[in-house]
Amino acid sequence: MCTRNYHPMEHSTLTLLDEIRAVKEERGRPLAPPATVEELRMLQEEAAQKLDYVLPAIYLELLSYTNGIAHNGMQLYATHALTRTTPDGQTTYDRRGLVETNLLWRDTPPNQEFVFLAESGDVLYGQHIPTGQFQVVDRITNEMDDPKTGAYATLDPLLERLFHEMLNHFDILNYRSES
Repeated sequence: MCTRNYHPMEHSTLTLLDEIRAVKEERGRPLAPPATVEELRMLQEEAAQKLDYVLPAIYLELLSYTNGIAHNGMQLYATHALTRTTPDGQTTYDRRGLVETNLLWRDTPPNQEFVFLAESGDVLYGQHIPTGQFQVVDRITNEMDDPKTGAYATLDPLLERLFHEMLNHFDILNYRSES
């Protein structure tokens, strides 16, 4: 695991992750198993080579708890894609891999300034490379979702927002954006 600039996940982020775990287990769909040390090493190498990007230590730490999350229409990217075949023969993604998904996103010029770590139907969650900020951006326009609350200096608040949204905690999110 990457130790440069190591910063353990905040307690609130871990608490939300535990809440997601409980909800998924209750529904009979447990979280993905943790990424292996080898998977994390390979992801770091591939991100450096193909995206020219050093993954945040917190993201790597999160993958060491669960190798990607798909919940409530949102997805935190994994070390690699995990697909399955549906009964009608269609291939579908259970989890998208970070590098391969970002290579697809980079086909559109505005996306070349970002490395995305997660997505929902409306927005992308990632790091804006020129500023270093972690941002929530509209999938179509690449504009910040909410300029007042859509940019963060570190990854933890972005993950916290993603996890609150996965859990439908919109009352908490609305309260924070109004303050």
